[in-house]
Amino acid sequence: MPRFDPPTKAEVVPLFSAVLGALTWPGGGPTELQLDLLQSTLDAFTPGTALAVREFSPSSVEKAAAELQDSHLLKQCANFVTVLELTMNPLPAGLEKHAAQYLLAIGSEAKYATILRDTAEEHTLRLHADLMRNSWYTEQTVKGVFTGRGGELLRSKLAYYSLGSDDKLAAKWRGLRNCPEGSWGHGVARFYNVHGFSFPGEPNGIYEIGALHDWVHVLTDYGPSPEGEIDVFAFIAATMEDGRGLIQFILTLALFQNGTITTVGGKPVTIARADTLSDKGAVDHLVDAFRRARQCTADVMGGVDHFALADTPLEELRQRWGIPQKAFESPGAYEVFAPASPAGAS
Repeated sequence: MPRFDPPTKAEVVPLFSAVLGALTWPGGGPTELQLDLLQSTLDAFTPGTALAVREFSPSSVEKAAAELQDSHLLKQCANFVTVLELTMNPLPAGLEKHAAQYLLAIGSEAKYATILRDTAEEHTLRLHADLMRNSWYTEQTVKGVFTGRGGELLRSKLAYYSLGSDDKLAAKWRGLRNCPEGSWGHGVARFYNVHGFSFPGEPNGIYEIGALHDWVHVLTDYGPSPEGEIDVFAFIAATMEDGRGLIQFILTLALFQNGTITTVGGKPVTIARADTLSDKGAVDHLVDAFRRARQCTADVMGGVDHFALADTPLEELRQRWGIPQKAFESPGAYEVFAPASPAGAS
């Protein structure tokens, strides 16, 4: 990424065969979950091909290098391998090393190799530091400091830790309750009220830059459950022009799939859990998030002024940006859920 560009029918077999080659190592081969994800992706983006991923042969390094000479395909291969490795709980160190060497040998840049290595070696603190260093949120915070918003962002962050509040910021967000019924802003206020979340600027309220993703929860109708978080950040990563959107998705997988991380910024994420994608329907929901993102014409996280659009009807925005309905029923933005397991449990 930036912006998810799925493989064409002609590209599927060489690309996915190379992905399988990267995931086939002396200790084993692709997991059933990884194969399910690839098959669901194939079915969603190349309908009518009647191809079965489980019948593909993993490509050797030589074959993959010959078939994936296009830089776009090489990047897609690395992205697929990265995401699929992060579905594993735990990620075997031998597989991580093999996949990194495979991608390097075929000429594909394993951009986030350090993050994968940290995951495989269970260096949690270093992993968290690498994620934060590469994060779009971090970059936006730095930009805010240099554009005169440093004090506001600091107060927002301190409020997140319940160390004071920012009444002006909180009033701005609470004002969304006054937006027209059915508007994007009113939907965000309802989202916070239904789930009992504090607004940015209020004690325990989410850091304002992090809160931007809540607008996407409402826009795409994904709930704040572990599965909903994976789906919404998949959508965000696939629509962002900034390639660092993928980092936010990787962090979400670390929280809700491979169980590596249970805190963000030193604060526990109470719904963190492993193996969310093993839940019934979760794989198809994730791929459908990518499908919906592929049709979306806007960067709804980093490319729009959310408050300027707060009074705009949600349905108007969905139509304007070409966001289709879900192909599969899943919990919506306002559906309240009960965590299935304690933080960190598998």
